[in-house]
Amino acid sequence: MSPFTVVVPAHNEEAVIADLLAALQPGVEDGRMEIIVVPNGCDDETAAVARRFPVVVVERSEPGKVGALNAGDDAATGFPRFYIDGDVILTADDISDMAAELGGEVLAVAPGRRLETSGSSWAVRSYLRLWDELESTRRSLAGRGCYGVSEVGRSRWQAFPDLVADDGYVNALFAETERRNVERVESIVGAPSDLRNLVARKRRSHRGNRELEDEGHGATSNTEWLRVLRRNPRRLVDAPVYVMVTLVSRFLAGRDRRRGQAAWTTDRSSRERR
Repeated sequence: MSPFTVVVPAHNEEAVIADLLAALQPGVEDGRMEIIVVPNGCDDETAAVARRFPVVVVERSEPGKVGALNAGDDAATGFPRFYIDGDVILTADDISDMAAELGGEVLAVAPGRRLETSGSSWAVRSYLRLWDELESTRRSLAGRGCYGVSEVGRSRWQAFPDLVADDGYVNALFAETERRNVERVESIVGAPSDLRNLVARKRRSHRGNRELEDEGHGATSNTEWLRVLRRNPRRLVDAPVYVMVTLVSRFLAGRDRRRGQAAWTTDRSSRERR
């Protein structure tokens, strides 16, 4: 059986990518997987760090995750195929566990998610408590730092389109019965340290959601958070921060679109703390 492929797009991940590649290395050593790392537009030592490991490095001078994903696909040979952010830590066994869920009706998978908020401000933790209870958050493949597809699943699209939310795009291609979050596998997702970085992350997320709507992949609900409050009134204390961050980030995302500005506003704080 041919090994499956892990594609890792990486922009300035020098400080963290070695942790991921070390965790995946047993899968390369025993022939389970090939790893394609695509440093893109880096001005640090991401590529040099990746070359210390038994991986294929496809270096690109241009920044951009979509270009990196497509370059990784061009170099990939195996299925299932997984796409992992460079700042996430998942082991080779984690990937194998998710791969085992693919088959039959299940064409796409993602890990469970644990938000690492120990270095976050109270306001960030407040926002995330409510956000994490949204049904769209819980059901989606997006926002977990990793997703994988079978060969049949990967045939749903050709090249990755030039959209901000690659994971949201892939999620939208599959019915809920065709995708599965494998909760026994845990992806640790670093939370922003403060409101400024949280707004930067959500600003990009809202821009991505609007692009998906433009592509006909459904609209996001503006009132879903109210259903959370009805189910769990304890989240009332978190509602003011949630509403404030949502309004500000949506306004900024809308302004970016109107001005034709780049959508790559990002949060580096979670990486800096590791």
